[in-house]
Amino acid sequence: MRPAAALAACALMTACAGASPSLTPEAVTGYLPPDRIEALADGAGVWSDQGDLAASEALRAFEDTDRWWMATAHAEIRPPEAAQHFDCVLGTRLTGGPRPALTRIMARLLTDSAVLTERLAEAHPRPRPTIVDPERRACQRLTEAQKAGGSWPAAAAVAGGAYGELFAALAPDRAGAARAMGREIGISRAVCATNWPSDVEDGLRLGQTIYEQASASPGFTVDMESARLEIAAARAEGLSSPACAAERRALRMAGD
Repeated sequence: MRPAAALAACALMTACAGASPSLTPEAVTGYLPPDRIEALADGAGVWSDQGDLAASEALRAFEDTDRWWMATAHAEIRPPEAAQHFDCVLGTRLTGGPRPALTRIMARLLTDSAVLTERLAEAHPRPRPTIVDPERRACQRLTEAQKAGGSWPAAAAVAGGAYGELFAALAPDRAGAARAMGREIGISRAVCATNWPSDVEDGLRLGQTIYEQASASPGFTVDMESARLEIAAARAEGLSSPACAAERRALRMAGD
């Protein structure tokens, strides 16, 4: 794909962020109380190099391809924009109208993901691939603070794991595809060279655990009931995303 066409595809998928967005939504409380976050952090273990150097190097093959631009688009994990990553999975356009319950539940899961990620990154710092290899390209601009931030666990993978479980529950008929897209959001961080592959795998597992525990918390059931109605209404609108062709090309290239 020519660079101009790739950029257009990226813009269709979602706004191409110039830098990684802040993880924590403003004035949003997560589902998990502090003691549950601490318990998750204590049980998360510590990062380890699981053949990451070679695995990360192999991902250079995706630079400036459809999968690279998809990774750039996946940098946006804040709702409501992040819901667009599941448009093609559900055959609709989730930002085609206000979805307050969906935005609320995604924001609360993102808050839990951000709090846990920041806790672990501070306790077990790991340099990013672009720091270990200054010649390595990231698919987006990073601030100095983001460059210095820990790579483990991959923050967007934590969010992606939680989002994948959320959309699987909201649309059971598309559960497998929803979980796969949540995983792709995480993998995009390794493609983008902002995180190591094992940071992504650990992040996805943590995100799935966050969703599992959040689903048992007070208020979650009410939020889910409202979000299910919004998803059903969105799917009945008959809208589709113009980004789906580019998304299919990117996933075929990655062999997914």
